Amino acid sequence: MKEDVLLQQAISAVRAGHELTARDIFLEIVEINPRNETAWMWLTGLLDDLEDCIYACEQVLDINPQNAHVRQYLGQLLGQREKRREEHRLYMEGQVAHARELVRGKKKDEALELVRLLTKSGEVNADGWRLLAELSADMDERLPALEKLLALTPGDVKAQKELERLRHFKNNPFDLAEMYAEQGNFEKAIEAYGEASIKSKSKREQREIYWKTVQLENLRQENITYISPAISIARLAAGPPLLYFMLLLAHVGLNPFAEPNLLLWIGFLWVLLGGFLTALAAIRSRSRIWSLLFKDVGAGGTPAARFTMSAAGWILVMLPFAMLFFAAFNRM
Repeated sequence: MKEDVLLQQAISAVRAGHELTARDIFLEIVEINPRNETAWMWLTGLLDDLEDCIYACEQVLDINPQNAHVRQYLGQLLGQREKRREEHRLYMEGQVAHARELVRGKKKDEALELVRLLTKSGEVNADGWRLLAELSADMDERLPALEKLLALTPGDVKAQKELERLRHFKNNPFDLAEMYAEQGNFEKAIEAYGEASIKSKSKREQREIYWKTVQLENLRQENITYISPAISIARLAAGPPLLYFMLLLAHVGLNPFAEPNLLLWIGFLWVLLGGFLTALAAIRSRSRIWSLLFKDVGAGGTPAARFTMSAAGWILVMLPFAMLFFAAFNRM
């Protein structure tokens, strides 16, 4: 039989020191007859890759479970595999920790490149995927990173919410463009508006996209200084509390102890909060507050949510002013 002839040729090749030739012949034999125990036994010592050797041992034991020698050898190979995996795990953890150190050292670009290199193997730990999602500005890179992270840590609520938010922007390019514009990234915003225009189903929406794109093009060409929404919100929020504080000082004659009305002084905190809420409602900002209060995945605030927040803010602002005017009226 051809199988027997090949087996004799392979064994002769091994004894002559031609191990590569013997390995190829043994592989040919198991292709002809996958149940050839002798060929698989020889392959356990001739194959280079550890996983291939383990597979060969498993094939021998599948054919002959009583083979004690191969079973013992398989145990040694499995121990080697476990040791290698542990060494690899510790190496990957060390590299991710090094990437964290780079971030703390203000070397985010170097950290991002390192994490990208580590995640290509797909064997990085959860912290590696989390770091990639934190450092990368590319949504197409962040989305799979968060999915990998949640596969390893299903209970990570923060990652789950961030994944939902990114998926929202992925499916709603108009909201994505608004976010980029808010961040001052006009290039990305124009690109997203272009994608939104393709998906647009109404002429009104297309006109709105067109004019927003024109505005961004003008801002980019004129090189106008970008002001973050956080600064705009802070400036708008500062007005009511400053006015209230000045009126309160005037009311007590610049002496806080002249009329120790605790409620009036607590009113300053109400005005401060109310001013912040009204400013937040006026500026289209992707604040986390929208997500926390109104479960707005896009964190941009729906018209109803903005109206609610604005109304609540004005109530908080007006009540302390009303109390202050009432107190002043009683002193007349």
